[in-house]
Amino acid sequence: MKTAFLIALAVSICGCAFNRPDHFYVLDSASARTLEPRTTFATQVALRVALPSLVDRNEMVLVDADGVEILEHERWAAPLVDQVAGVLGRDIESRRENVIVGSRHIAQPDARNASIAVDVVQLKLQKGAGVLLEARWRLQVGGDGKFYQGRETFTAPVADANYGSFVRAIDVCLGLLADRLAADLPD
Repeated sequence: MKTAFLIALAVSICGCAFNRPDHFYVLDSASARTLEPRTTFATQVALRVALPSLVDRNEMVLVDADGVEILEHERWAAPLVDQVAGVLGRDIESRRENVIVGSRHIAQPDARNASIAVDVVQLKLQKGAGVLLEARWRLQVGGDGKFYQGRETFTAPVADANYGSFVRAIDVCLGLLADRLAADLPD
């Protein structure tokens, strides 16, 4: 009886020793923190974002020479595709005072409609190398059939070995993509 108790105690202690807490991460648009509310705007942009299924998951995914590492205890606080779209939209708005971005058009008289479809081809988080975000986009303004297309790769180094550094590097890459998209929007 005493032996069974000691075995049960040892198993429960080992279970506690190996139980790692989950960490949750949120992307953030540093440049958009001071955005003032807008009641009027000249252009309203409907933004759609798609991510590769490899990274559009609850867990953070690192890429290395041997394949991928799915970090079971390093998780996104909300769906990654929603976070990317939200940060990208706020970043675009912070770069253009006359633009408002949403997932669909808002009824605003006299506002020009635009749509941006962003397809993230790759989002690589690599230890020792940083973050690489490769994106394609199609921007269409109004219903005149004219559109702009682009494809570019953005990179950001990782400052240190903690996983929060990867999150900040993704924020930097999204800011660079927002710079490009905001520049492509006509005045």
